[in-house]
Amino acid sequence: MRFHFSLVVFILFLAYFPACVWQLQRCNKATRTGLTVLVWAIPTLFLIGFGCIGFRWVNVEHIFMIWFVWLFFTLFIPGNIMALFTAVDKLVEHWRKKTFIVCRCIGYPLAVLLFVGLIWGAVDRKQVSVHRVDIVSEALPQAFNNLKIVQISDVHLGNLDNAELFLEQIKDKINAEKPDLIMLTGDLVNFTSEEGIGLEDNFVAMEASVGKFAVLGNHDYGDYLQWPTVEAKMENLEKTKALYCRCGFDLLLDEHRIISKNSARIGIVGVGNCGKAPFPCYGNLPTAVENVPTNFNIFLSHDPTHWRSEILHYPQLTLTLAGHTHAAQMGVDVGKWRFS
Repeated sequence: MRFHFSLVVFILFLAYFPACVWQLQRCNKATRTGLTVLVWAIPTLFLIGFGCIGFRWVNVEHIFMIWFVWLFFTLFIPGNIMALFTAVDKLVEHWRKKTFIVCRCIGYPLAVLLFVGLIWGAVDRKQVSVHRVDIVSEALPQAFNNLKIVQISDVHLGNLDNAELFLEQIKDKINAEKPDLIMLTGDLVNFTSEEGIGLEDNFVAMEASVGKFAVLGNHDYGDYLQWPTVEAKMENLEKTKALYCRCGFDLLLDEHRIISKNSARIGIVGVGNCGKAPFPCYGNLPTAVENVPTNFNIFLSHDPTHWRSEILHYPQLTLTLAGHTHAAQMGVDVGKWRFS
């Protein structure tokens, strides 16, 4: 309840703060009624739209919802930045009794840059980049030197238009790396298992000489929809697990695998999603690491906050790979106060 209340307050602030500042600026001047109505009507219409989505008058699984949220933030985050810096300038003007535009000279370019960045993020969203990281560990057996791991995560199939072309691009990038292992760290789907029907071929065609492994992410559990029954939700979860398998991945459900090479061995451990509230913890780490015989172990866990809360207490988990944090997210971290 606290999370949802904070979200509502944040959205109300985001929508109406620019209108309030604009109104205060105009309070001592002749203002056209039509323009005033427009300034207040635009955020109101957007909030009505959010209400429609929230109450399921609009299908939340549709790609329209994603674009609607993007449009909301593209319009109102830059607007709030401009309004906030304008309000500070006006307060200083009231105190000094003279014109002051320093904050606006900072805030307006910042708002424009953010607006352009959000536009560019939408235009450039299907550019696939490869980031290479060298990892050194004394625990790694000599036989596994130069082991190449490709990690992919958070595909969110339900968010993709022209999904086959995009997945083909990812597949080609991965195969060009000639990896030994491919790790998929969750959120293959966005809402339901049906998003992946007919899209398995490109995943199957991703080649790894040793193996392909995966864990579930928070979206894979179907928690973002209201299911008619508990049984319907569980059925969707089982279908999502089957989708991972049809895509050619060994799905690790609180368990481990042992990889051998020239009598040397390393472990691969994976758990269900565990993260901070409001995300429930589905994984069982003690069960996953029970009887793991290897000194070097690669651990897959979707949510990176799991590392500090639990994983670091298991020194046998040498390398942790996580997903969950990705593009189109925003976070504010001030002291002990965090909002995402």
